[in-house]
Amino acid sequence: MASKNKKAQTSKKSTGKANAKTNNKSTAKATPKKEVKQASSGSKKLLITLVSLVAVLSLVYCGLLFVTQKQEEKRQEIINSGIFHEGIKVNGVAIGGMKVDEAKDALKNVTNAMEKDIMLTITSTNGNIVASGADLGIVANIDEVLNEAMLLGRTGKLRQMEAEIEDVKINGRTFTLALTLDEETVNTYLDNLSKELGATPTNASFAVKELPMSETKGINAYDTVNIGLPEDGSITDLRDLRFDFIEEKDGIEINRDEFISKLKERIANNDFSYFELPAKVTPASVTVADIKAKLVLRVAVSTSYASGNYGRSTRVHNMTKATGLVYGTVLQPGEQFSANTILGYRTLASGWQLAPAVIDGGAANEDQPGGGVCQISSTIYQAVLKADYQVDYRQGHSSKLGYVKGGLDATIDSGRIDFLWTNNTSSPVYVFTWIDKKNKEVWCELYGEPFGDSFDEINLISDEQDPIAPTETEYIQKSSLTAPYWQVKNAAKKGYVFKTYKSYLKDGKEVDRKFITTTTYRMHPARYYVWAGYAGEPLLPEFEIKAEE
Repeated sequence: MASKNKKAQTSKKSTGKANAKTNNKSTAKATPKKEVKQASSGSKKLLITLVSLVAVLSLVYCGLLFVTQKQEEKRQEIINSGIFHEGIKVNGVAIGGMKVDEAKDALKNVTNAMEKDIMLTITSTNGNIVASGADLGIVANIDEVLNEAMLLGRTGKLRQMEAEIEDVKINGRTFTLALTLDEETVNTYLDNLSKELGATPTNASFAVKELPMSETKGINAYDTVNIGLPEDGSITDLRDLRFDFIEEKDGIEINRDEFISKLKERIANNDFSYFELPAKVTPASVTVADIKAKLVLRVAVSTSYASGNYGRSTRVHNMTKATGLVYGTVLQPGEQFSANTILGYRTLASGWQLAPAVIDGGAANEDQPGGGVCQISSTIYQAVLKADYQVDYRQGHSSKLGYVKGGLDATIDSGRIDFLWTNNTSSPVYVFTWIDKKNKEVWCELYGEPFGDSFDEINLISDEQDPIAPTETEYIQKSSLTAPYWQVKNAAKKGYVFKTYKSYLKDGKEVDRKFITTTTYRMHPARYYVWAGYAGEPLLPEFEIKAEE
């Protein structure tokens, strides 16, 4: 039993050891689990604490934000109210509780009193100019002062603003208006003044003087009768009769910076007496004198119609019409003058009258519409030669004329014979023709650039050669005549030959001579109309049939 118990004890002991070991192992393993649980519990507590703290802080922040927002709203409300705070005065006028427009109305009497008497007399080269303060932009600085007054109690934090508003209310704030210069207004005034005075210089200019249209029936052209220099000597330069000259005008350049600076000084000193305009003259680049130096009367030529049949009224009518059509013709460099183009077809329907014209190769005359216009073309031809322009086409008459030297005439015929010449200079040519009925003369004046340095005048030389004697008398049988009746067709006329030259003069001395052309005027034998079968019988004077006058 004892052994058994001993074993049992041993066994129990062993079991106990085993259990002990087992417990020890279990204990060893269980210990970490216990630490994890403890750590997890601490983290939860910390998290809860943090969350609580954040919640509290959030509430605090929200509270502060709400307060700040309310303060900012109140601050902005004060800033944007547009109302002047109580206690503000401008020039003794209380404007507290007013808006800007209301304050301006309240101060209108003050500003009007400051501005109304400002008058400044500006002296310039164009005379005195009176300008008001309003013209010049001299005004009371009400906008500036009201802006400054409006800023009171509207800067800084709310408490600062409220403190300043309270201080203004208790102690007041006074502002004083002063005169100031609105530069936009004064610059506008100077813009207008510059236009009025002529900031930009104006160059001289000229134009052909317009004449009234002739009132004579059928003329339908400028009235060019008796337009020479006046006998009273009131005008001595023909150019002043033929052209309208517009005088140059110097410009006035205003020194704006100096003007504004001086005006500010005047405002500061309350001095509105005479004010000299700071400006300089900008001269025109082209004067009337400059124009006249380049626009000269190169030549004036006249021919007379005082003798013989040249002064017949219908012929004078045609010459008057022709001069009125040519008057004021302008030829640009390289441009050609055509007598027939300017005068047009000479017909009764177009206002031309019947007057003598050369026919039958110069053997006779016949009344034709426009008779006499060749005196105009011949006068122009001489002027063109003396002015040294380029003659393109000219044809002499078949018979020598009485109003012009031999070789210096130029015939024209509607649609058949023209007189052509070209402006061969670098400046325009101005052509003026007119008729002097008092002295019975036709005139042509040519204006253009001056001659060069090599000569200053041209004379025309008409050199007559040996005449051409008429050949034997011719008898022309005419069926309408019966013996012994006869009729003169044309009297005998000798022919002429002229060589013409240009003589170039410098200071009255010939420096060159140039041949122009040779002009031949046809001779004509005496010609008689006789009866059919005429065999040389004497023509008895008592049987002559006179031509109808």
